[in-house]
Amino acid sequence: MAGPFPETLAGVPERARALLYGAVDLHVHAGPDPFAERRLDALALARDYREAGLAGFVLKSHEYPTQALAWAVAQVVEDIRIAGAIALDRGVGGLNPDALEAALRMGTRVVWMPTFDTAWSRANFGRWHSRGEPVRVLDAGGALLPEARECLALVDEHEATLCTGHLSPEETLAVVQEARGRGIRTVVTHPTPFGIPRAVQEQCAALGAYVEHCANTSFKEDGAEQAAAMVADARAVGVERVVLSTDLGQAGNPHPAVGLALWAEVFLAAGFSEDEVRRMVSANARDALGW
Repeated sequence: MAGPFPETLAGVPERARALLYGAVDLHVHAGPDPFAERRLDALALARDYREAGLAGFVLKSHEYPTQALAWAVAQVVEDIRIAGAIALDRGVGGLNPDALEAALRMGTRVVWMPTFDTAWSRANFGRWHSRGEPVRVLDAGGALLPEARECLALVDEHEATLCTGHLSPEETLAVVQEARGRGIRTVVTHPTPFGIPRAVQEQCAALGAYVEHCANTSFKEDGAEQAAAMVADARAVGVERVVLSTDLGQAGNPHPAVGLALWAEVFLAAGFSEDEVRRMVSANARDALGW
């Protein structure tokens, strides 16, 4: 979708705006952020999403655990649920069970496996500041590392939701197999633009994981092609295992509420029914969080 983008929901078709009521965004960024300019701070985002009718959202940072910020904002903004999260990147020590346990004991509901600090992500998508070595989840023989298993055991113990982050296809499948074997609610993070083949998406869905498709890359220069690929993958996997979220919050992208509505409109225009899109932005997202 090429810009300029609407500044408010008034510029979005009514049928898409209506789908925001009760929706849950599993993946959105807000300020403060140590390295990226954000469109909104967390307080403004919560107010914006509440006004748009969303039921809740997951506050993500690649750099720091967000539970304390999510808790504080929730004390000010009522009538919307805000889930804190942690991404197991170098900012928290990578696959660090101590940092993870502390976050979970504070109420963190969502855990991302490493994102920009994986070897796969650095090789294919770059990283702008981290000084540490890439974070790996598999040993040389392809088995999950002990610290990866320990982190998954903590996620299981605290009944949190696991997202796969920027793992490679091989890592993604191995983590989903272990997580689903433990009964952990699991989401495959924006697989299409990050090189996770449809066959792996389908394998993960067959294990009971949700497959997430984010609006973010649809707003890039090649956004139309990106959106078409994600629509095709979602159709192949099946509405019952797909979640639509935004991964928005970047200064150059639309306001997240506008972006989510525009993303819903993409799927409506592609032939998905309003009930199907509502399921992907609402019911499936709630189930993925255990809400």
